[in-house]
Amino acid sequence: MGNSSSSSDRNGNDVGGGAATEGGRTRTDRSLVRPSRPALSGLSHRITGGGSNNNALGIGVGGGGGGGGGRPSLHLPVSLPSPFRSGGSLGLSRSELDARCQPSGLYPTCEWDPKQIRRSIANGHLAARLKGNESRMTKTDRECPICFMYYSETNVSKCCNATLCTECYLQIKPQKDRHTSCPFCNNPKMVVGVQRGMDEGDVAKREEEEQRVIEATIKSRVSELHGESP
Repeated sequence: MGNSSSSSDRNGNDVGGGAATEGGRTRTDRSLVRPSRPALSGLSHRITGGGSNNNALGIGVGGGGGGGGGRPSLHLPVSLPSPFRSGGSLGLSRSELDARCQPSGLYPTCEWDPKQIRRSIANGHLAARLKGNESRMTKTDRECPICFMYYSETNVSKCCNATLCTECYLQIKPQKDRHTSCPFCNNPKMVVGVQRGMDEGDVAKREEEEQRVIEATIKSRVSELHGESP
């Protein structure tokens, strides 16, 4: 027969069920070593239940049946904010937006807040601050009638559909002044938007207009040489 013995704490109180002897061997009560399944289930509930920091991060316990024993798993949000995105309706990366917001050097100073310029360009309210060219690099480039430089991206006034580059707009339109007159049609409230790109029809129409201007200029000069009034 096996002899049973009980263990006691430091005060001498009997805590019971410490170990038992069977056939000369000592048997340890497993209930004192490993928690029961309901205990594990309660632990799983506390980990995945609401109101905990772990649950806010999407940490759950895998496995089936709502019971314990499954391996812990980490569930991340479906979409995480990218450190390379700077926001704005255009969805530009930081490097792309930085390149579009750099001053072109056309004017020595600009009174606008750089942050406001950045927001306007990121949201598609202003064209990029590009460096102009003295001649048209592509057939879709437009000329700014203020600085006479050509740009691949420009703004257009909503009052008279006049083209102007961003650098010139920042000079003639003070940031805090809401009632700046348009330099082309004298409208008391100038508003601009990003001008759409040119298609083949726009290019053909512009070439016709430019040709008419050239012909009119030649005719005027010939008349001046012959002493005739235009």
